[in-house]
Amino acid sequence: MFETLKKSRLLSHIALERVGVYLELIGIEIKLHGREIAMRMIGYAAAIFFAILAVIFIGVAIILTFWDSPYRTGAAWGVVALYVVVAGLGLFFSRRHTPSESTFSTLRNELKQDIELVKESI
Repeated sequence: MFETLKKSRLLSHIALERVGVYLELIGIEIKLHGREIAMRMIGYAAAIFFAILAVIFIGVAIILTFWDSPYRTGAAWGVVALYVVVAGLGLFFSRRHTPSESTFSTLRNELKQDIELVKESI
């Protein structure tokens, strides 16, 4: 009984020491993840803006090319189809390229190691 209490007291002391480390890890990972998200969002915003402009002007160029021909209606619907395909490709690639590592993976690994240490010592 006293041995269990002694181990519990020792483990609680270790856990309290580790809380400071966990808080530091959380702060560091939030800063790193925040920068990563900001840079990614700026890049995505620029890419989306110019992709939308490119697709719009491609559509206008196609319609103007066929304006004085009997294929004007087909060209307009072809542009609509092009927009749908581009939108579908955008959705496909955005879902395919998700980050492989979660935000707090380092913290999670540290917690798992500490839990294993506690299990071994009990």
